[in-house]
Amino acid sequence: IYTTNPATGGDLGAIRPQIAPSSTLPPGSRAVAACAPRYVAPVEVAELLGTVVFAISGVIAVAEHRLDWFGAVVVGVVTAIGGGTMRGLILGETPVFWIEDEIYLAFAIAGGILAIPLVIRFGSSHTRFEEGLRVADALGLALFAIVGASVTLDLGFDGTTAVVCGILTGVGGGVIRDLLAGQTTPLILRSEIYATAALAGTILFVLLVEVTDMTHWLASAAGMLTILALRMAGIKRDWRLPTLR
Repeated sequence: IYTTNPATGGDLGAIRPQIAPSSTLPPGSRAVAACAPRYVAPVEVAELLGTVVFAISGVIAVAEHRLDWFGAVVVGVVTAIGGGTMRGLILGETPVFWIEDEIYLAFAIAGGILAIPLVIRFGSSHTRFEEGLRVADALGLALFAIVGASVTLDLGFDGTTAVVCGILTGVGGGVIRDLLAGQTTPLILRSEIYATAALAGTILFVLLVEVTDMTHWLASAAGMLTILALRMAGIKRDWRLPTLR
């Protein structure tokens, strides 16, 4: 039996074999079914890596506050799953994805734990480490924003809702991270090209899906590359939106 990935959905999501209830299996086949391989699509692999990256960024963000290890990991986990959780609750998609498929929670916890020795080794102010993390964070933003938009479309909502939920999925965890880290102004509210990049990429994705005959895969790639390119250009060239003063 095949079902779409509840965290990604539709053509963008991974298709995994699901084991039928043991009561419906003929005698002697339950052991074989229990050992059946779990198919993981490339997109899901990338999303899981993004989950790890965002968990690491959460731990890095609170490193200077000298939290204990458990507290730091909790912040990392909330950062990794926060955006998708908010999207699921807003759209009524319950149970949310990390309850439906515990592998996302496991990877978020693993990312938080992995960040602890990295912080100890490099320190939260290590320039090269922070630069690499910003690149990885940009990749995660690109992936999660498009995944969120795709899930919303697959649930039958309109393009505008898909754009809003895509942005929320991409930046929601980071907002929670910044607030828990004591940032007076979360990254999304600063003048950096961050949420703006997610907005441009999700709009492009939705237009390509709804207006053209382009497949979800190609539309997703175009949207992700747009977000990544704008975010990285903003970092390298220090692009900023005009401020109120």
